[in-house]
Amino acid sequence: MDNWIPKRVLISVVIFILLLPSSLLAKTLRVVLDRDYPPFTYIDKDGHLVGISVDFWKLWEEKTGIDVQLIPVQWAEAFEIIKERSADVIDTIFKTQAREEFLDFTNPLFQMTSSIYYNPSIGKITSLKDLTPYVVGVKEMDALIDVAKAENPSIQFKFYKNYSDIVRSAKNGEIQVFLMDDLPANYYLVKYDLLYEFLKTEPFAFNYLYLATQKGNTEVLSVLNNGLSKFSWEELSKLVKNYTVVLERQPHWVRPLFYTLLALFLILLALIGINRFLARRISQATKELRDKNEELTTLYEELKASNEELEATYEELKASNEELEELYKELEESVNLRLKTFETISKLASLNIEEGDFLEDILKLTLETIPKAKAGSVFLVEEDGNISLVKTKGHSKELEGFVFRKEELLDVDDATVIKNIIDLNREIMPEEKYKTIEMFTRPIKETLVSPLDWEDRKFGYITLDILEDGNHFTETDLNIIRWLSSVIASFYAIRNYVKEERTFLNTIVATLTKALEYYDIYTKGHSERVARYSLKIATRLGLDAETARKIYWAGYLHDIGKIFVPQVILNKNGFLDAEEYEFVKIHPVKSEELISQMESLENIEKIIRHHHERWDGKGYPDGLSRENIPLGSRVLAVADAFDAMTTERPYRRALTLQEAIEELRRCSGSQFDPKIAEVMILIIQEELIL
Repeated sequence: MDNWIPKRVLISVVIFILLLPSSLLAKTLRVVLDRDYPPFTYIDKDGHLVGISVDFWKLWEEKTGIDVQLIPVQWAEAFEIIKERSADVIDTIFKTQAREEFLDFTNPLFQMTSSIYYNPSIGKITSLKDLTPYVVGVKEMDALIDVAKAENPSIQFKFYKNYSDIVRSAKNGEIQVFLMDDLPANYYLVKYDLLYEFLKTEPFAFNYLYLATQKGNTEVLSVLNNGLSKFSWEELSKLVKNYTVVLERQPHWVRPLFYTLLALFLILLALIGINRFLARRISQATKELRDKNEELTTLYEELKASNEELEATYEELKASNEELEELYKELEESVNLRLKTFETISKLASLNIEEGDFLEDILKLTLETIPKAKAGSVFLVEEDGNISLVKTKGHSKELEGFVFRKEELLDVDDATVIKNIIDLNREIMPEEKYKTIEMFTRPIKETLVSPLDWEDRKFGYITLDILEDGNHFTETDLNIIRWLSSVIASFYAIRNYVKEERTFLNTIVATLTKALEYYDIYTKGHSERVARYSLKIATRLGLDAETARKIYWAGYLHDIGKIFVPQVILNKNGFLDAEEYEFVKIHPVKSEELISQMESLENIEKIIRHHHERWDGKGYPDGLSRENIPLGSRVLAVADAFDAMTTERPYRRALTLQEAIEELRRCSGSQFDPKIAEVMILIIQEELIL
């Protein structure tokens, strides 16, 4: 019995060792990762795998003593490798419900935000719901696909193997919009010189990157979490900062200041040259006088004294000039500050400026106006009542995006000076969140807090911080921050007015279109499709965003005049006779009459009136031909005809897409503008035929 007990223990140990993964027995973790996810992993110009993750795993080996084998592949292949258990770990992966079905995740490693990137020529994009009319580039198997579909199921995606192909496609004009994590997007936009060509929205996704292993692989999961516990937040942040590139535009005042300083330098050189020239002439004259006559020694002494007096006068003039230069510099700084103030205020009425850019400009202007404040932040109240820190300057950018509950921050109703605000926050803020805020915030001696109010509603705060002893905010500073707070409130008031106006316009158009669909059973969905096709054509033609918008709305409302045509004719189950057709031909004119009465839809009625004109002049109502037909009407004519061809009617079947292409080519140059017909054919071939 005594010998039997050790045997059982020995057998249990052997079985446990046999069940351990072979990679752990060899003290080697096999890690599969995306070979094209900069700045985390990418291949440099010498063919080496580099990036944040590569540095992380090197540091892992030092801290844990466990060797790591990195396996770089295309991202779509990484999932197959981990499912086949050809690797132990998958690196830098977002956690989703679908992935949790076959993967176990570690504690979070890096924070990541994701945004919409778009060409400003297509108009303003603010959210995923605005992407319905466009083809959106995205990486295969990217977690952003599920996030976007959940918000807008109507998005049309174009899938790419890697991020590099997405940005190259955007540079070549093949796509106008793409979704991407912000760090890789910044890397590739800089690489392909597109950083200032594409705009980005506020992040629509806030996530964390994790390490993951196969579902139920508790041994590897335990090793990973134990290893991660050896890393500090500072070490992880440093890894990211080593690969983060921040580009700033050169301030507009740098070039004038350079030329001013250059001119002053040249003037100074000229004065020095003149002085040396005069000194040489005086020395030469003195020598000649000494050689000619010693009697002129007295006169020479007088001249010497005069020269010394002249030099003293020059020194006085030089000192005066330096004083004038200092006064000029102060004047220039004051003028520049006022110009920046006017420039920032002028952006209130601009609909193209991003909210984040405006807030960053106003925060920068505030710090320049009150220079004793070396840091500041802007907070906005979200719809759920939580408060988000959206912009900061002087403190770490890691703070941007932090969300606080209302009770976790001090509340004020007017501009107020608060001393040692970080210590006060500690009393009302959870300890863990307080430590994070303290980590990324520079020491603060005094804070000026001003609420942002509009229509009796507090929608945010702006704060300024004094970081050094000896300075204090004054009543003048309080008045300045109150004024700047009203500027920010005006910006949001204007944005809200424009948003309400556009919502009202959308409602009008949707109501009119729905009314027509009830009246004419054959037009259900027709107006929406014609509008969508028209926008695609306008985009391919390179038209500006405002013109494309007018054509889009004209497509929605082009048939509204049909409510003046008897229903018995519109819904006739067969071909129309000549008299009935004459009734139908009045609808473009009636559409124009209706639309011209709506102020919000001005400038599109002519597009609608002429959408049944023909390129050869045989159309109606005015028989216009060729370029005499408005461009928008020519676009609408092709889109309208294509949808009619491909829609089932009682008296004929719908044409196939190939048959529609042949019909467009047959009527090109007679019914349709040849250039626009060819663009529609390309859209069918590249976007509609799979």
